[in-house]
Amino acid sequence: MSNRLGGFIAGQNINVSIGTFTAVTSPTFTFGSTAGTPPVGQAVQFTTTGTLPTGLSTNTTYYVISTSTNTCQFSTTLGGSAVTFTNSSGSGTHTAVTQRAFNPYAGAPNTVEYLVVAGGGGGGYQNNGYGASGGGAGGLLASSGFPVTSGTALTVTIGAGGAGGTSNVSAANNGGDSVFSSITATGGGGGARGINSGQAGLSGGSGGGSANASGGTYVGGAGTSGQGNAGGIGDTTAPRYCGGGGGGAGSVGGNSPTPQGGTGICSTISGSRVFYAGGGGGGNEGGNTPFLGGAGGGGAGGATVATAPAIFGTANTGGGGGGGNYPTNTAGAGGSGIVIVRYPQINSPPALVTGSPQVSYSDGYQIYTWTSSGSIIF
Repeated sequence: MSNRLGGFIAGQNINVSIGTFTAVTSPTFTFGSTAGTPPVGQAVQFTTTGTLPTGLSTNTTYYVISTSTNTCQFSTTLGGSAVTFTNSSGSGTHTAVTQRAFNPYAGAPNTVEYLVVAGGGGGGYQNNGYGASGGGAGGLLASSGFPVTSGTALTVTIGAGGAGGTSNVSAANNGGDSVFSSITATGGGGGARGINSGQAGLSGGSGGGSANASGGTYVGGAGTSGQGNAGGIGDTTAPRYCGGGGGGAGSVGGNSPTPQGGTGICSTISGSRVFYAGGGGGGNEGGNTPFLGGAGGGGAGGATVATAPAIFGTANTGGGGGGGNYPTNTAGAGGSGIVIVRYPQINSPPALVTGSPQVSYSDGYQIYTWTSSGSIIF
């Protein structure tokens, strides 16, 4: 009688190849690529078409204790001393493998569902009594039915949030791009500085808001088609001179005199309803109420009378940073991005993942959530 757990039969295992290696200079093992090199902590066994180098054994579990590009060292215990071998001894092709439970119902997936959110743009710096603008949200891309191939490493990159402006001569920074395989979400645009000549918002996944004053009229930064929306427009009318709100994945940024951040988009890919990619709120120069960031991690802009500082975008939502206010001036940074991949739980788990994604299960799906860069092999 078999003990079945979640569609897997306990006690039945198969070897899944991580990559081939050469053992030339003890104690270092060299693999064919960086993506095909096992990460620190990975348990492996060795197979060979000939004989292993002297000092190594089949049917023995080894653990990766250090890596550098496409090389690593192994130990027979976690955190133990590196195993040594006789240089260039042995014969044939050597392979590092990991064991996983055999699934009698389905193999590796052919397609997966993804959510890719880039880092949000930073809010603008306030100067000379003119309200600065909110940063645009990171670009958001989501789809099901994305084709994947067994044995191919797919890169995951998490975009950092853009820094907020820190002076009247330093612009707010755009957020960093997030990547899953061939899918790239564009970092959010930085918010404009609140200066007496005004400034346009920066373009990005969603655009940063503009800051308008006596020197001219400027528009919010443009959003990337299919990923986000444009930033809002700042006010030229005293006494507030509010900066525009940053654009969000679901709507444009608000125009002054109510420059809230553009709203984000709700996703249930994680198993819960979560909003991502909200724009940052504009700075409220001369006003008492902070303008809120959009749902999806957008930071609120600063408010002068309440001396409320600008708020950062929420980490791992792609939210834009809030625009600065007087007398605090300094703006909020954008929130970092996120990548989530899921597919049916009946399919086999990945052969290898790096970047320490959170693994969860909901509604019949296995879900992998990255908040730092890594990779996945099905």
